[in-house]
Amino acid sequence: MAVTALVNRRAWAAFGHNDLRGTYRDPLLVMLVLAPVIWTVGTLVLVPPATETLSRRYDFDLVPYYPLLITALLLLTSIIIAGGLGAFLVLDEIDAGTLTALQVTPVSLSSFFAYRASTVIAVTTVYVVGTMSFSGILAPGLVLPLVPIGMVAGLSSVVTLLLIVAVARNKIQGIAMVRLLGIVIAGLPCLPWFVDSGWNLAFGVLPPYWAAKAFWVATEHGLWWPYLAGGVAYNVALAWPLLRRFVRVNT
Repeated sequence: MAVTALVNRRAWAAFGHNDLRGTYRDPLLVMLVLAPVIWTVGTLVLVPPATETLSRRYDFDLVPYYPLLITALLLLTSIIIAGGLGAFLVLDEIDAGTLTALQVTPVSLSSFFAYRASTVIAVTTVYVVGTMSFSGILAPGLVLPLVPIGMVAGLSSVVTLLLIVAVARNKIQGIAMVRLLGIVIAGLPCLPWFVDSGWNLAFGVLPPYWAAKAFWVATEHGLWWPYLAGGVAYNVALAWPLLRRFVRVNT
């Protein structure tokens, strides 16, 4: 048991070193890493002046819609960015034969994916907490709730990763999948904001809905943790068969 744990720790360290080396050498991955920073700066710089302009010219108050804006611009985009980044790294590893080589080592494919899922969840959480905290339009007192919300968003990123690698066989197909899923992940989960009835839960079929809904309820100081629990259960239920397929195809 101790030997297996040591092997896995060394393997995870090697995977991390390979990720860092592969990411900064690929301009596409560098842009994915920097995209949340660019969107955060854009939100910080553009939203307050837009709020003032709309209020002065059209007597429209944009402030009540800040939770929706920050969800669309930063929370949901963090999911597609982290999921896409993880998927591209997996596709690189498939092309390089890394997953095939793992089958003749003490490191299992399950251990490899545990590493990949953990890093995707961690990156998503950092993106969610960091970008939303520095957006300039986050309501006070919401930084701590963003940590569990970011982790549930990270589970949606893992589902996104698995959906991409289930269809794509190379980075070109992966980019097409990211664009397609971007509509589903960064667009449709915003619609429940406008549905003030029990039908709101019908959007729960979309994995990112649960993190977005928890954030909206948190901004209203409501009971938001049940949505996190629902998000964990639903995203894990989606990820499990996709993971089994991934292991089966790559074994």
